[in-house]
Amino acid sequence: MIAQLIKKELLMVWRRPRELVILLFMPFVLITILGAALGSIIDGEAPDLDIKLAVIQKDDAAYGEEKMIKKMASLPISPEEKAVAIEGIKSFNPIRILFDDVFASEEFKDSIQVTEMETVPSDKEALEYSGILEIPAGFTEQFYLHAFFNEDEVPKLNLKLNESSTLEGSVLNDIFTSFQEDISLWSALPSLGIDPETLQNSIISKVGKTETVTKKKPVNAVTYYAIGMCVMFMFYVAGNSAALALEEKENQIYGRILLANVPVPIFFVGIFVSTIIITFVQMNILFGLSALIHGVSWPNVIDYFVVTFTLCVMVGGFAVFISAINYRSNSRSATQVFSSFLIPIIAFVGGSFIPVSQIGGFFEMISQYSPGGAGISAYYKIMQGYSLSDVSSQLLSVSITTVLLLLLAILIRPRRGESI
Repeated sequence: MIAQLIKKELLMVWRRPRELVILLFMPFVLITILGAALGSIIDGEAPDLDIKLAVIQKDDAAYGEEKMIKKMASLPISPEEKAVAIEGIKSFNPIRILFDDVFASEEFKDSIQVTEMETVPSDKEALEYSGILEIPAGFTEQFYLHAFFNEDEVPKLNLKLNESSTLEGSVLNDIFTSFQEDISLWSALPSLGIDPETLQNSIISKVGKTETVTKKKPVNAVTYYAIGMCVMFMFYVAGNSAALALEEKENQIYGRILLANVPVPIFFVGIFVSTIIITFVQMNILFGLSALIHGVSWPNVIDYFVVTFTLCVMVGGFAVFISAINYRSNSRSATQVFSSFLIPIIAFVGGSFIPVSQIGGFFEMISQYSPGGAGISAYYKIMQGYSLSDVSSQLLSVSITTVLLLLLAILIRPRRGESI
């Protein structure tokens, strides 16, 4: 009996190609579009930049360095102290650091084009550059005087940005703000008795490469949206199943089933099981296509199936719950509210559109255990190589949600005497 009811539900879905297209084609299109459009943001990649910087060099860095070395050599201090100070002067020439270590670094050498000029360009010529940097005369000498003798103030670089180049100008401003802060830090080290070169070597030796905190496999944007969109659209299966169930009542199919002496709970079991099957097939098709086209693969397939089946059972609970409300109210309002209003909220709170970890705080904690967020979090961890025990709290949250939905459906569903 149950098998026939399940077969009936599956055939009703199969004969509606429009719903099948929405449940299968639409999420895959969104995976492709969102993964490509927002990939650089989620993956932390820098956008391609073409920064043109005009540099007006008024300072003679070599002269300032040489002058300061001579002054240091004439001081009444021990030869060892002189050697350390002179080595510090040679190692930390701010202008040389700016050109050799910043502009010529791996991060910026392909993005920043530096043009050295003798005079300030005209207003028309200035429009061709993202920014104009002026290094004032005596900059290097003033830096050393402040660093070693605490004389004068920390020297400033004069940067004028092209307001029409918003992104490039913002990047330049961040670079020089950071550089100016570093200059202030390094200039204060000698007065504190700290050897700048020793500190720099210590920092370099400790900062070698970037890793995730847990040393787990990072998840790229396409994979993230494959998980997010699949979890989002699995809820539409529940709304679709509930709509079809009400259609059966409107077409007197439900009444004929009851006349055949089929218990009401058995009818809802058919909806529950068929929804689980449809959702399970949907998820495997979507993730299968994502694996073939986008290279989305699972480290442990068994763990993937366990998480997927648990989520599909929850979707079955949603389908039964919404169907019970529809039958009790004898309208499609529950389906319409669920599909049009609740699913987008579930998807947003769960993190289908943006990683909730970027928001953090209380919202992130709530998201971890919401119907959609628990599923996304479980998939995310499994994709990174975690075991099922590591996602047990998310799976427990999903299971509790399923039980609550089924209990509410039992309380709400119509009884035999009031069913037709």
